[in-house]
Amino acid sequence: MALVPLVLLTPNPAGSAVSARVPPPAEFEAASNAEQAAVAQVLAARARRSALESRVQALNVRVGALADRARQRATDLAKVDQAQRNVEARLLRSQLRVAQAKTRARRAAAVMYRRAGSSAPPLVGLVAGGRSIHDLSATEHYLGAVGERMMRDVNSVKVAQREVVRAKRALHAQRLDVERAAIAARTEQDAVVAVRAQQDQALEAARAAEVSETRVLAAATARRVEFERSVVVAQAASSTIEDILRARPGSGAAPTHLQFPADGPVTSRFGPRLHPIFHTMRLHSGIDIGASYGASVHAGAGGVVVLAGPASGYGNAVVIDHGGGVATLYGHLSRWDTSVGRTLTAGQVVGAVGNTGNSTGPHLHFEVRLRGVPVDPMPYL
Repeated sequence: MALVPLVLLTPNPAGSAVSARVPPPAEFEAASNAEQAAVAQVLAARARRSALESRVQALNVRVGALADRARQRATDLAKVDQAQRNVEARLLRSQLRVAQAKTRARRAAAVMYRRAGSSAPPLVGLVAGGRSIHDLSATEHYLGAVGERMMRDVNSVKVAQREVVRAKRALHAQRLDVERAAIAARTEQDAVVAVRAQQDQALEAARAAEVSETRVLAAATARRVEFERSVVVAQAASSTIEDILRARPGSGAAPTHLQFPADGPVTSRFGPRLHPIFHTMRLHSGIDIGASYGASVHAGAGGVVVLAGPASGYGNAVVIDHGGGVATLYGHLSRWDTSVGRTLTAGQVVGAVGNTGNSTGPHLHFEVRLRGVPVDPMPYL
């Protein structure tokens, strides 16, 4: 069974035929299916890679946000530490003021001792010493001023110390909160970084898989393109066969009847039918005869052999010019028993049924060509 055009024949000086191979339908279908599968794999790999890139990008944003948060917590902690130092400085100043108050108290006591004597009360000593009332009044005023100042200092120190205690407690609690927040931020950041590392590995694997699948697709596409190119070449070759037959002198009368070329039923007729690979309507350029493998193939009428040998999609084939513009083609032969230029008689054996070329099983593909163009063989049989 053959679909036109499926043959490339170039006569060589010896008169034999050199063929350019056209893959059989099974190979076409396998190449097409392989390309479709490769496309699906590439699209799937591309989708996986794209999803992973989006996931990694989201993780990068998350890591950046967590890093900013960690930096903010570090800044907050530094502020707490500075506030702690300020509080400690305030405490030192309060302690200094206490020390100064104690010093002033000692000085006041010393003055009182010197003026009153070591055994008499301060006012009695002053009076007994013969001091004036003015001196006594000045002394009492001084002692009262020193006492009031000492009380103010003591009260101020107490207030300051209470404030320092409250500030230290508040700063301690704040520091604990900041430290907990910083630890949580670092822990979450470490977890996200670990996830991102895993996603990075998965992304690299997905990219490598995409590259691999793309290479497979390129190879499958190249194979399919090569097969399609072979079909284009075969189309040109069919035109060449037509040109060869047309170039021959159309002498003699065209046969109106041809002998049936092999024993067997017609399994596929001439005409357009759906291509099994490309799913388009194409011409089946002859008829298929279900003869057994090795059965004799006979010339439909007398004529001259113009082509004999390997014929691409037709496999081993013989073409006979019967004159008057009529020629016949016998394809998928297991062997040919004639040669180019030989004159045959009707019914003479030209070869044997086979399964060569684009064939799914042993049979004879038989064509009738009128001025090189395939026509329905049935009216001639």
